[in-house]
Amino acid sequence: MNPRVLENLRKVEIFAGLSDDELMQVAGMCRAIRTPASQTVFNEGDTGDELYIVHEGTVRVMITTRLSDGTVAPSTINTLYPGQCFGEQALLGGAARTATVMTNEPTVLIVIRALDFDALAERSPRIGFVVMRNLARDLAYKLNASNLLLRGNIRWRGDELGKRMGG
Repeated sequence: MNPRVLENLRKVEIFAGLSDDELMQVAGMCRAIRTPASQTVFNEGDTGDELYIVHEGTVRVMITTRLSDGTVAPSTINTLYPGQCFGEQALLGGAARTATVMTNEPTVLIVIRALDFDALAERSPRIGFVVMRNLARDLAYKLNASNLLLRGNIRWRGDELGKRMGG
């Protein structure tokens, strides 16, 4: 396998703590897709069974919000950078997508199907545990950030939430 693949997977937050051998097993279930700028990856409300990891480029996460005049419009709530993931709920039993995700520029995404991850976790429980623990930390961070935004305790400017401090 290409050593660059290992190097790239080492940078992915949800794979932190996995050995090179374990990363090689993860690499076996990943596929990469190239997307142009302004491409919708999925829409809020869609069903899906895949987790996405930003490999190159950036994506914006948008939710539908109601404006003061009663109309609805998409609002960008986050920007994600290489090494960050989205669509995590697909690995947690699936649910409707909670946001729309669109590329900001030509982007390469790593895609993991939930069924493939489940099979890997069955074969290697340690990989399953480490990835799920990291996913839980990532989701907790996103939930806390969302709660702060909702409470008005922080001011969101541009992509302030996308650049995590201290992981």
